[in-house]
Amino acid sequence: MARIEIGKYLAADTRVCKGRLIFRGTRILVSDALELTEAGYTPEAIARQYRGIVTAKGVREALALTRRGIVREIPGRSKTAA
Repeated sequence: MARIEIGKYLAADTRVCKGRLIFRGTRILVSDALELTEAGYTPEAIARQYRGIVTAKGVREALALTRRGIVREIPGRSKTAA
């Protein structure tokens, strides 16, 4: 998989952030924005947090797609010392 574009605002690319779901044209992980929504932030507040690089529409799309089960963002595995 080189690059998959999902919806209008999301993408996954094995060459960017190890293939995790990002907002198109950025290196901002969708999982980070979803965590902020779980903490009570609105999509507009998240867009302000990212200084407009991520739009409120993009956050809403990510929320809608994850709620509908179309995409599932899984947190990356942390590396542990052996």
